[in-house]
Amino acid sequence: MLGGPLRSAVALLGQGGRVSQAKEVKLRGRVVRITFHNPDNGYTVAKVEVQGRLGLTTLVGRMPGVSEGQEVECTGLESSHPKFGPQVEVTECRLKQPSDVEGVQRYLASGLIKGVGPVLAGRIVETLGPGALEIILEQPQRLAEVPGIGPKRAPVIARAVAEHGQLRELMVFLQAHGVPVSTALRIWRRYGAGALGVLNNNPHRLAADVRGIGFATADQIAARLGIAADHPSRLQAGLLYILGQAREEGHVFLPYEELMQRTAAELRVERALLGPAFARLHAQQEIVQEALPSGQAAVYLAGMRVLEEVAAKHLARIAGQPGLLPPKRAARAAAWVGDQLQVKPSPAQAQALATLLGAGLGVLTGGPGTGKTTLVRALITIARRMELSVALAAPTGRAAKRLAQSAGLEASTLHRLLEYSPKENRFLRGVERPLMVDLVVVDESSMIDIWLGAYLTAAIGPQTRLILVGDADQLPPVGPGLFFRQIMASGAAPVARLEEIFRQEDQAGLIVANAHRILHGQMPRLPQAGEGDFFFIEQNDPAQAAQTICDLVTKRLPARFGLDPMHEIQVLAPMHKGPLGCQNLNQLLRQALNPRAAGQEGLGPGDRVMQVRNNYDLEVFNGDLGLVQAAGPDGLLVEMDRGPVSYGLPDLDDLTLAYAVTIHKSQGSEYPAVVIALGQEHYIMLNRPLLYTAVTRGQRLVVIVGTRNALRRAVEQDRPVRRYSLLDERIKNIIKK
Repeated sequence: MLGGPLRSAVALLGQGGRVSQAKEVKLRGRVVRITFHNPDNGYTVAKVEVQGRLGLTTLVGRMPGVSEGQEVECTGLESSHPKFGPQVEVTECRLKQPSDVEGVQRYLASGLIKGVGPVLAGRIVETLGPGALEIILEQPQRLAEVPGIGPKRAPVIARAVAEHGQLRELMVFLQAHGVPVSTALRIWRRYGAGALGVLNNNPHRLAADVRGIGFATADQIAARLGIAADHPSRLQAGLLYILGQAREEGHVFLPYEELMQRTAAELRVERALLGPAFARLHAQQEIVQEALPSGQAAVYLAGMRVLEEVAAKHLARIAGQPGLLPPKRAARAAAWVGDQLQVKPSPAQAQALATLLGAGLGVLTGGPGTGKTTLVRALITIARRMELSVALAAPTGRAAKRLAQSAGLEASTLHRLLEYSPKENRFLRGVERPLMVDLVVVDESSMIDIWLGAYLTAAIGPQTRLILVGDADQLPPVGPGLFFRQIMASGAAPVARLEEIFRQEDQAGLIVANAHRILHGQMPRLPQAGEGDFFFIEQNDPAQAAQTICDLVTKRLPARFGLDPMHEIQVLAPMHKGPLGCQNLNQLLRQALNPRAAGQEGLGPGDRVMQVRNNYDLEVFNGDLGLVQAAGPDGLLVEMDRGPVSYGLPDLDDLTLAYAVTIHKSQGSEYPAVVIALGQEHYIMLNRPLLYTAVTRGQRLVVIVGTRNALRRAVEQDRPVRRYSLLDERIKNIIKK
């Protein structure tokens, strides 16, 4: 398992025998030996010489910055373990600078001060005496007096001593204000020696700068540090936070009135106080505003408006480029390709193909079974017959792999197509170095947000046609904007919409038919007999429904359909929390499918995992699935779709269990079988696009487990997607000019 020594350390309490009743103690002593230390979270096992006690006392717990020779003051729970003996589980630890010769020497030789070992530490103390640490900090040049340390080496050692002292000072400062050790470590890793300066000047910066620290946490820290509720820095940070929250909700901007109302409510301040803060942010160009047709102002984070303007500009440009073929030749090509593929296109398909062939910017949309894949193959076949170059791409690795299989041509993720460089933190393809191919086809385009859409369109060359393929009825992208739908709404691109179902029930079962029934607000039809590929199991009790899902995945579906529960069945749920949420379902499924890992903390071998944030250095992206192959103290080895990926400890925050995933996270993926949790607890989330998206993830089998009322609400709730974005209006305005 991850962190074998760490697991052993955690096991000091509560395992391997009966532990005596714990009592709270306060101790002061000197660290003699560190037997384990995890630099990622500060977890430490230390042997301490405690004042007034014989022998050494074992301390276990989070003690970041601690080193051998250091004096500590600790509060904790003391107990006696039958195997490991007396020990104290530390709840609070304050680090003191060592003051005697032995302590200073141990501290310098602990390994935390780079370049100093036991021999050199002895020389330093022998030369500078028990006040060596103060001398190093105040008169670092005196290190050159120590035999073996010259003028070049002295400042390096002095800097290392100073940095470790600053970490200790930061820990003491934050612990005094009730900040958890794990949070303190993240702050140190982000700011280093400048951490205290940031905390004293503007602690709300933490929310924007430090991963894992949200506005609420930063605001709590600021309050503990005495920052007033109406302080200008807090008001400005609150406005930026609400705009950031809106972006997470899918909005590109917020109307001014809504921004001010939401910020005042979040900060619990009078709205009138926000005016000056808004003006300062506007003057600093951190936010921009422009008039809406309603007379209100749209307020953007500055970068968001740039993205919208860039996307609109390039979409209008691409739309004005000539297509592959003029109308008459396009019609003949559509007839020719039917013979080549041995598939006679319907009149609607032939018209759709001709439309796309004649477009510089074209959109192909339709539900399952309507022939999108066939049309893409036809389009590519014609382009290759014309000896034109073609590039295929999709937002996710799984979608790209599926596109390549159906088209018979290599496909890549959009990030790979645009040549993202982790080193330079940018796409290498763009306006100055565009994609010089004749045709770019992008599948699963409904997943593209305004950010990726802007970079994609900017990289389309002056002679390149762009065809966007997707299902407009699925959920909107996880990121901000409605890129795909607003292109359709703008009128800039001809839209080929396929509605006729070509895969009949006797060919494809009920999955396709029921997806379209749901789309039209009708309850799904269930099989008359025991055979079929679409089932509904009614369970009104959430706990029982969760157990039924577990039984289906681990026993019933593998036995009846021969499905591999780890690779061919995916559980989907609308939410994370609750008995039928992903968190609980993941624990149940993990216990059944990977019990060895389930009994331990952290991810371990055999766990099914999902990447939840783009990591360009590792080339893994939001929604990618994998299987943990090996674990060690330094991280995990995970088998992803593209091959094995080594995750270091800092990267593990981006992985989560994926025996069950949210329906939103499943976008762009398909699975041989899906089991969908649908309970009353999901009531607020249930709607038609959500259920439609979930059902269309299943290739061969769909099983819904839950209540009939929840299913009915999902079918009936045709909730319109409301996202604040002006992409379509910007495109229209550019074309008018």
